[in-house]
Amino acid sequence: MKIVFWGTPKYAAENLTTLVNAGHEVIAVVTQPDRKRGRGKTLSPSPVKQAAIDFGIPVLATQSIRKDQITKDILISLNADVYVVVAFGQILPKEILDQPQLGCWNSHASLLPAWRGAAPIQWSLINDDTKTGICIMSMEEGLDTGPVIEQETTLINESDNLEILTKRLSNISSKLLVKTLERIRKTKNLSKSSRLERLNAIDQSKLPGNPSYARQLKKADYLIDWNQKAKKIIKTIKGLYPNAYTIYKGKRIKILEATTSTNKLNISDLQQSIIDSADHGKPGEIIMVNKINGLQIMTEDIPIQIIFAQLEGKKATDGYTISLQSKLTKKDIFTN
Repeated sequence: MKIVFWGTPKYAAENLTTLVNAGHEVIAVVTQPDRKRGRGKTLSPSPVKQAAIDFGIPVLATQSIRKDQITKDILISLNADVYVVVAFGQILPKEILDQPQLGCWNSHASLLPAWRGAAPIQWSLINDDTKTGICIMSMEEGLDTGPVIEQETTLINESDNLEILTKRLSNISSKLLVKTLERIRKTKNLSKSSRLERLNAIDQSKLPGNPSYARQLKKADYLIDWNQKAKKIIKTIKGLYPNAYTIYKGKRIKILEATTSTNKLNISDLQQSIIDSADHGKPGEIIMVNKINGLQIMTEDIPIQIIFAQLEGKKATDGYTISLQSKLTKKDIFTN
């Protein structure tokens, strides 16, 4: 069974690697063009392209598959049996979806119909969902609306951030794709409708939950809004890890981990900080900074403690060290 794999980020590259290592015949990869990455802004291949190069798989890069007739013609000539799509980053037009005889199949990182769209893992964390998962669906022209043939759920733990949850979902996705392709292989001579019936495909209208949209993240989303409640800010930090940030005197400080937990705090200092914040604390204001209890910042409701952070140009460190590096003192206020 000849496969064309579509994907771009590291998450997708891990899925590609699993398929190849499982013995599947990936005859080509379609990915986004090389981008400028890192501090030097050097032109670098996508993780999927790099994985394909390592395996010796031909690579097709396209800025817009809808407008790229050359790539469309190459794909037709490849005569692949099936297309597998994992976080490609573009919506495939009908003429592409209709090409492979065994169809186009997408591994999506949510429990559909929840979080259709570009950033399902991030929004599940930001939204404080209790669970998420992977759905393997037959692709159609709508945005992640196709019938689902495989699904696996995972609980979202309190300790999960974007990096941890993404890795876990990548492992689940890789496993489900290997399983799914074996099932799809057995439907070779069936029509699309018969194939979906044989695979026990479930229309998303019959799945639990309501449709929601995981829109593409914007630059503004990463700037912490201290006017929100503490829990919301912490969930945002987890969902955007490691790139949520605040600003002090024009310098960016990434907040990598924060908590409302009080188990590390001196009780008398904590009580005083709560009294102070109730009377004087404004959202974004530092209400405590010392070597024992670290750095605490007021939110809309209660303070949060900075566990790890990173001042631009420096290595990640604890909250108290950040206060020294940035010359932060009590009553200073972070910019929203």
